[in-house]
Amino acid sequence: MSVFNKKKKYYFSDDSIASDTVIAFVLGGVALIMEFSGIIASVYTKGNTPKLFAMLYMCAFLLALCGVIFAGLGFKAQEGGVKSKRWSVFLNALTLALPVVVLLLNYLNI
Repeated sequence: MSVFNKKKKYYFSDDSIASDTVIAFVLGGVALIMEFSGIIASVYTKGNTPKLFAMLYMCAFLLALCGVIFAGLGFKAQEGGVKSKRWSVFLNALTLALPVVVLLLNYLNI
């Protein structure tokens, strides 16, 4: 019976980095890959991309927004260094700024 009563705790990060920061890194990285794939597809097809890429771009924006929230929560966590927390905020801020820049360039016809 003691085999079934054992409780194992699984950790995906140690005390050197906050778990919210890891989540922020993953969300920001996935969002950045999605945005760059949309930009590359747009350049490759000379602007005639399917509507799927617009939805992909909006999903990437939402992922980056959630990443900023998790990066903010990571700053409040006691564990982890400040450098990883700053980089997670920078990555998600860059991912949030990229659609704004693309929309401004499209609006200004540059």
